[in-house]
Amino acid sequence: MASMQPPIAKPGETWILQAKRSDEFNVKDATKWNFQTENYGVWSWKNENATVSNGKLKLTTKRESHQRTFWDGCNQQQVANYPLYYTSGVAKSRATGNYGYYEARIKGASTFPGVSPAFWMYSTIDRSLTKEGDVQYSEIDVVDLTQKSAVRESDHDLHNIVVKNGKPTWMRPGSFPQTNHNGYHLPFDPRNDFHTYGVNVTKDKITWYVDGEIVGEKDNLYWHRQMNLTLSQGLRAPHTQWKCNQFYPSANKSAEGFPTSMEVDYVRTWVKVGNNNLEHHHHHH
Repeated sequence: MASMQPPIAKPGETWILQAKRSDEFNVKDATKWNFQTENYGVWSWKNENATVSNGKLKLTTKRESHQRTFWDGCNQQQVANYPLYYTSGVAKSRATGNYGYYEARIKGASTFPGVSPAFWMYSTIDRSLTKEGDVQYSEIDVVDLTQKSAVRESDHDLHNIVVKNGKPTWMRPGSFPQTNHNGYHLPFDPRNDFHTYGVNVTKDKITWYVDGEIVGEKDNLYWHRQMNLTLSQGLRAPHTQWKCNQFYPSANKSAEGFPTSMEVDYVRTWVKVGNNNLEHHHHHH
């Protein structure tokens, strides 16, 4: 396994598999992955919604009423005992990194519309970085499946917070498509089978792959922070609405189509020798 080279490796290149951000999912490894990480959105993560069997990680979204503290961005306040209606599964790497080639083999959830299987990486938000041009947050979405109105439309997006004109500014793919959005029309239905989704992150470029084909490329303007690798399933319309830069619950609290699961056969992370960007356990300034 350790000697395996990534599919994008060119002759003469040497890439090193990063074990702490790679998994064949023969066991559920809580030393490598956090299965109950911080909550965001209108669902809550539950450890039991992430299971490993038959060499696959299964992340399941369930219809489960519950309450927890919820950030209400429209009113800029935390709300205690906020009613929510769905739980889901996540695996967030404990190790971090930035540059490298990342690939996962994923089968999407059968339910559509309503959930979005995701393979992505994101940093902490550092509000202490206040100089013009400082990047407080980096996020690279290797793939978001079935979050659009058509089942074969995939997103390969970027998000970041950068200090512009003295204030932290969220850059989202919808508002900044030239720098932050790649859409792709999949030549298959992602619910029906496993396919590989990859990204190559270098200091200068970010290049996305589906089944070995390049499906997008952007300049790496803001994505240099240490990021945790994440596999997760998020809730989408018709069960959510987007306002004030976040998801809110919609009136649709249906149990139809739930529970529903995405499956991951493997995730693998490589760093090219000479890049000197091996993974870190903690982010240092």
